[in-house]
Amino acid sequence: DWYVGGVTDATARDVTVPLAFLDAGRRYRATIYRDGDDADYRQATRHSIVIEEREVTAADSIALRMAPGGGVAIRLQAL
Repeated sequence: DWYVGGVTDATARDVTVPLAFLDAGRRYRATIYRDGDDADYRQATRHSIVIEEREVTAADSIALRMAPGGGVAIRLQAL
């Protein structure tokens, strides 16, 4: 398994996580824990979270938005 994490300060950020470090030719299940669309540490929605899964390969990247004061965690499991 691989784990990827990121956090941000009071500034929202759009990030792209390239997955080229994964083994070529293999498929992985990405479990993504990300900020909800309404997440913001200054609001009552500061704990808004979305958990999603998708299948990825080393050729993919994952585009994410980190909310103000937010972050992301991704677990990658070989299939």
